[in-house]
Amino acid sequence: MLTTPYVDSTTRPSNSIRGKRGRVISRLRARSPSRNSAEIPILFVLSKAPDMGVQTWVVLQEVRDAKWFGKLDNDDRAALYSRSKRKITDSVIKWSKKNLVAKGEIFPAGEGCEVGVWKATPIGLNRVKEEIGSWSPSYSYHDAIIIEEEK
Repeated sequence: MLTTPYVDSTTRPSNSIRGKRGRVISRLRARSPSRNSAEIPILFVLSKAPDMGVQTWVVLQEVRDAKWFGKLDNDDRAALYSRSKRKITDSVIKWSKKNLVAKGEIFPAGEGCEVGVWKATPIGLNRVKEEIGSWSPSYSYHDAIIIEEEK
């Protein structure tokens, strides 16, 4: 159960602190795609180039786009885990890819594709054809930080 209200770009958090090198660190409750919700968009992006595969950065850019997850604002896309300082949305997408590899819907790195390239298997291509029409986004919420340069 969420106890902290969602903070978006219109309601900035009041608990900002000044970090190293003149950076302002703001805490917020960030929205991200849920783990399972990112699977169909990943497979759809990969289905555009089923023989060659798609580079990781292209998949990340396409999946976090407003076309797939329209409720994500710029703060949600920039939100970082407070300890690791990794982007939450990108991490969720990469974990979804790991789950797709475990299901046999994406080739693991080194088998059927090179490192840094994601490529769907025939099982994954069939799944996206069957489920793309009924897909809808779902979201999860995370305690996060945003690091901004002081203005």
